[in-house]
Amino acid sequence: MDLLELFGYLRQFNADVLVIGGIVAVCCFFLGKPLKGRVSDKFLVFLPFLLGAALYFAYGAVFAGNVAENAGIFVKNGFSCGSFATAAKVVAAQLFKKGEAPDRAALRAECAEEMLSPYCAITKADAERVAALAETDEEQAKAFILSLGAPETAAELAVNALKEI
Repeated sequence: MDLLELFGYLRQFNADVLVIGGIVAVCCFFLGKPLKGRVSDKFLVFLPFLLGAALYFAYGAVFAGNVAENAGIFVKNGFSCGSFATAAKVVAAQLFKKGEAPDRAALRAECAEEMLSPYCAITKADAERVAALAETDEEQAKAFILSLGAPETAAELAVNALKEI
């Protein structure tokens, strides 16, 4: 992923989603290590999305108000914060490794692998196929994830998150 692709990726988010997503990424980084042995890996996959929804909901309640009418929007934007945090984690891991940062397809495949590995045995090729299918045919992507042995909630989470990346 070159600098232009990174800026193109970031442009799809609003500033509030970027800021809260960054906070979620930092929180997950610091919470991930102490929680690693104490909670299941499956919970750690959902953690960015749960934190993103909670933090964005709090942000929306304080700054936008009218929580009853805007609750759905707050949760949707919180989910976007979780997607951004997951992608940021993968990009940061790539930046600290020697070599080149991944292109968009590789980034999406690594995110798919990161989200689905606690639920099923997923190879790099399977992750690449999930990422490609999620971009073109969501139902086929979900069916493929289910065929790998992942539960339906994990399939929904992965496909919805990959739409944001």
